[in-house]
Amino acid sequence: MTLSPDWAERVLAGVFRFESVIAVAGYATVAGLLVVDVGLRELVGTSIYGAQRVSVYIMIVTGFLGLGLAAAQGRHLRPRFADGLIPKRFTTAATRLGDLIMTAVLLGFAWVGVHYVLEAREFEDMARIIDIPLWYLNLIVPYAFATTALRYALFALYPALRPEEVSSE
Repeated sequence: MTLSPDWAERVLAGVFRFESVIAVAGYATVAGLLVVDVGLRELVGTSIYGAQRVSVYIMIVTGFLGLGLAAAQGRHLRPRFADGLIPKRFTTAATRLGDLIMTAVLLGFAWVGVHYVLEAREFEDMARIIDIPLWYLNLIVPYAFATTALRYALFALYPALRPEEVSSE
C-alpha cells in the first residue's frame, strides 16, 4: 500500500500557513511596540515598561519559526563546497539521504530542546518583566526543530514536495 503525497502536502501547507501567520504577527507586534515606545520616549518622555524585553522574546520566537519557514521555501543555508563531489546520477539519492540526515539531526535538537524546556520548568525560571514561566517561551525550541524535522522527513519520503533551492548568488 502506497500513500499519495496529498496528505503530506496538506500537512506541509498547514504548518507553513500557521507559522507564517505567527511570524508576521510577531514582527508586526515588535515593530508597532518599538515605534510606540520610541515615540512616547521622544514626545512625552516616558516609555512602555518592558517593551524592549518583550520585543526580544517575540523576536526569539519568530527567529525559531524562521528555521522551518526557510526550509519550506528552499531558502535554508547549505554549504555548497562539496556539490561537485557527487556524480550527477547520484544527486537524487544524495538529496534524499541529506534530507534523512537533516531529519535525524533536527530530531536530536528537538530532543535536547525538550530537556531544555523541562529544566527551565524544574528550576522555575521566569521571564522577567512579563512575569511568566520561561519554559512557556522555550517551547518554541523543540517545536521549531520538530516541525522542521517533519518537513525534511516528508521531503525524503516524497521528493516531489521538496522545494526548489533558492541560491543566494
